[in-house]
Amino acid sequence: MKKIFSILLINLFFLININTTYSQSLKYFTLKEAQGFALENNYDIKNAYTDILIANKRVKESVSIGFPQINGSLSNSNYLNIATTLLPDFITPVVYQVNENNFGLYPEVPLGDPQFFPAQFGTKYNVTAEVTASQLIFSGSYIVGLQAAKSFLNKSKKQFIKSKIDIKETIAKAYYSVLVTEKNQSILDSTLVDLEKMALETKEIYKIGFVEDTDVDQLDLLVTDMQASILTAKNQVDIAYSYLKYYMGLSLNDSIYLTDDLNSLLAEINQTALMTTAFDYNQNIDYIVLENQKNLSHLLLKLEKASYLPTLSAFFNAQTNAMRNNFNFFDGNKPWYPTTFWGIQLDVPIFSSGSRSAKVQQKKLELNKINEEDKKLKAGLTIQANTLRNEFYNALMVYNNKQKSLEIAKKIYKKTEIKYLEGISSSMDLLQAHNQFLTAESDYINSIFNLLGTKLTLEKLLTKN
Repeated sequence: MKKIFSILLINLFFLININTTYSQSLKYFTLKEAQGFALENNYDIKNAYTDILIANKRVKESVSIGFPQINGSLSNSNYLNIATTLLPDFITPVVYQVNENNFGLYPEVPLGDPQFFPAQFGTKYNVTAEVTASQLIFSGSYIVGLQAAKSFLNKSKKQFIKSKIDIKETIAKAYYSVLVTEKNQSILDSTLVDLEKMALETKEIYKIGFVEDTDVDQLDLLVTDMQASILTAKNQVDIAYSYLKYYMGLSLNDSIYLTDDLNSLLAEINQTALMTTAFDYNQNIDYIVLENQKNLSHLLLKLEKASYLPTLSAFFNAQTNAMRNNFNFFDGNKPWYPTTFWGIQLDVPIFSSGSRSAKVQQKKLELNKINEEDKKLKAGLTIQANTLRNEFYNALMVYNNKQKSLEIAKKIYKKTEIKYLEGISSSMDLLQAHNQFLTAESDYINSIFNLLGTKLTLEKLLTKN
């Protein structure tokens, strides 16, 4: 008895441990929680945030150009052959001849080529240690470049906001897709139960001779088709879950449970707000990003124009040299010879054969393109807002219509089922009512997905950023 009790206790502990582990691995998400999780773990969101960090470093890089720059160098030269120079021979006498035609008015002309002897200057080993410091005093390109770097940082921040808005929309659509495919599977499962029950009852009726064998075969065929449809629906559910976990930044092995349902999401639709909220393209994230790009293009144009301006900088150089015939540079008693100087350098662009002008013209043309994109986007967003309102209203009307059609088709199917079991209707009538009911269910589910998707796109367009 004690042994049996011990075994039961161990099994109970094992089951509790399994349930605890399962509950810990299963993650529950409402739609908003799934969106919030994705905003921290989605791959694209992480990269968009990294772009902001990169832009920050680029600003620091641009700022640092205007601060003192200090560089050091150490060079060592070991001559295998010291350079040779020819010097005039001042020792050997030079023979001259007298020009008879100059009457002593001009110097005597040397006879033959002058004599030279080779000489080598320098030492075999040479070391130079040098420190150079420079400070930019004025540069138009630096000033505009710094502004452009900050504008690029602002662009990265706006792009990050756009990425968050886009991923919230993507998560919502994936969330809807899971709920819709699960709803479809649930309807098919319940329909299969009814068909299996009806097939079983028909077989019993066939045994007593009230129906033909074709009726039994017809119902068996319906059951087989429904089983295949359910298998397809299960695969669609798995695929929908995989995409949702992928967009959220979860592992495909993670188990999640969605706590929102289609009815609660449909109840959140505010038809009045969606149809009456004024649209302002200045608050639209796509337009904000384009405006930032326009500002950046203006700065890039100024940057090219700044290349016409001179650049003024100061520099300081300190170096020391050592020359030896033996490699004894670490001997503190041997001399080093310092050289120190400073100066100011002015670089003035004079002539570039049209290169600078061509670059300026390119930036002007690029800015013209963005101005045209600005006009295009304004018009497109206004049309899109009006179109989406109409599509949302139509989707809402279609949803209400399909909901009523489903109720009617279900009512017809149930009545036909009863008539069939009573022998009043044929199997063909039942098949037709069954197919009509499944079509109505499919249309109803698609209308929900279309309504939620249209509502989501319209909300995204109307939301102020």
